[in-house]
Amino acid sequence: MTSDLWRRTGAIWPIGVSCSLTWCDLGAIAHIIQTAGIKTVLEVGVEHGGLAAYLRAYGMYTGLAYRGIDITLNALAFAVRDLDGSAIDQRDAWSPATVAEMAQWLKDAPAPALIICDGGDKPRELHLYAPLLRYGDVLIGHDYHNEYNDDALAGMDSAVEQVRADWLDDTLLCMFVRM
Repeated sequence: MTSDLWRRTGAIWPIGVSCSLTWCDLGAIAHIIQTAGIKTVLEVGVEHGGLAAYLRAYGMYTGLAYRGIDITLNALAFAVRDLDGSAIDQRDAWSPATVAEMAQWLKDAPAPALIICDGGDKPRELHLYAPLLRYGDVLIGHDYHNEYNDDALAGMDSAVEQVRADWLDDTLLCMFVRM
């Protein structure tokens, strides 16, 4: 479901590839990466690959480790498939095997990590991937207050704390940190 907010502020092409984020969302993610000193990103739900292309380009200059997964890569832009395809897997993000594999990948990856949930069922992804966070890792969900609200976040892993900040107010993001 595409919201009116996304229709007004979305459909961005930050690095020449379509992205389902808004400029405010992308700015908030860049801010999180910078201020939290993020070294690793796992993107659950890649779609066209606009955010993947941005994060892979960012990683070329900073060493940021990136991995993306999506249930299907049919919508993935050809440029992203050609240039960044090795970092993106066609996987069922909700299967126990995928969650276990991503847990091991994150365990072996530099900390702190950022997990971005933007697949087909963000609340389910947030609940599944929150337990994978290490101390200082960050979890964000896209389409917050668009596809789901606070009631969908009830029962989140008690070791993660939701971050509420004014710079998130103009985004479709919710954010959690393992303390």
